[in-house]
Amino acid sequence: MTEAIQQNHNGAVEKTRAAKRYFTPPVDIFENQDGFSIVADLPGVEADGVSIEYNPPELHVAARNAEMDSVYERRFEVGSGLDPTSIEAELKDGVLRIQVKKSAALKPRRIAVKAS
Repeated sequence: MTEAIQQNHNGAVEKTRAAKRYFTPPVDIFENQDGFSIVADLPGVEADGVSIEYNPPELHVAARNAEMDSVYERRFEVGSGLDPTSIEAELKDGVLRIQVKKSAALKPRRIAVKAS
């Protein structure tokens, strides 16, 4: 935990936590019949500063920009009908793209009708 020294209104010096900057960059979510994509702008964030966890029904995304000492954290309620082995993420030019496929049970399918 980072601490800072601060003087209060009575002139006494006290230790406090340094203010950490939190930011909420724009996020776009796209869905199709196979799954969905989450696209987030994370300027100044390196791939090793990104953490993604899927704990049904939530997808948790956290990122840290060490240069600006800022933190991004967001949870998406995505349900439990996803294929957790299909989650892929890529960070390129400050844009994080997360691809998630739906489980086969959730995908639409055509039912053949048999003649009798």
